[in-house]
Amino acid sequence: MTNADIGEWFLEKTSFAVDSAKFYIECMEIIKFKKVTCMNSDSDGLDPQLDIQGSVLAPIMEEAKAERPKKRALGEIFSRACQIYRDNPIMIVPSLIPIAALVLVMVIFAGYLGLVAVFGEREFIAFSALAGLFLFLILMIVLFFLAEGMTIEMIREASSGNKADLSFAWQATREKMEPLVLSSLLAGIIVAFGYVLFLIPGVILSFAFWFVAQTVMIDGKSGTEALKASYRFVEANLSDALIVVLASLVIGAVLPTIPFIGALLSLLSLPYIYGLATLLYLDGKDGPDVQSKQPETTVEVS
Repeated sequence: MTNADIGEWFLEKTSFAVDSAKFYIECMEIIKFKKVTCMNSDSDGLDPQLDIQGSVLAPIMEEAKAERPKKRALGEIFSRACQIYRDNPIMIVPSLIPIAALVLVMVIFAGYLGLVAVFGEREFIAFSALAGLFLFLILMIVLFFLAEGMTIEMIREASSGNKADLSFAWQATREKMEPLVLSSLLAGIIVAFGYVLFLIPGVILSFAFWFVAQTVMIDGKSGTEALKASYRFVEANLSDALIVVLASLVIGAVLPTIPFIGALLSLLSLPYIYGLATLLYLDGKDGPDVQSKQPETTVEVS
């Protein structure tokens, strides 16, 4: 074989490789945009098996498109949250836990202070009051996050067509209490710092971290990952998230102003407020931003 023959053979193989690479890139672009067409190559060196017909990939793409769940309308999420709450009134039980603990601790603390006032010294009374108040605040924070986590778990169970189960929600939340408390406290500290600096950063951070509890209970996130997941969700579902957050804030602000029963109505509204955020989060997870994380359909060309 002469040098000319070797050069001709090398150019032929190089041309074949370049044409194959171009063909592969074009195929990937067609699959990505769901525009499958029949492709023909002008190169004589290409294998005839590389000619892909649109009829081969079209059924695959149509089936994948049909399997994607459609996102609910925002009005449907509001009505669905109300329906779940109506069908599962037991969801109010977790929200009653902090209230019951509040009443119990106040009774115990009042009795304790009475005994200390009779038998103790004033300095000891002051120290006991401050220590008791500090422990009480910690207890209430933990119980509040516990109630929120249990309610979210019950809403998720009910949204799948099952009855909300209190014992199952307790077990699921107990396993995630540490990341739930730490992530929520971290978000609260950052939001508080934003309000100290200026009002607008605090408002934006409050909005961005609104779904931190959902990212922990539903996706198992923790710490900064939970905060990032909440931010990404709000960014991907900005308009719907804004409406849900504003509606929740309005409910929480208006109900307490109702005379005599305002406090009770505010307490009863908590599962509904949790339901709005949880259902929106579950619905958003089935949207385009979440579907992009699923494995893509690949076609092997031989």
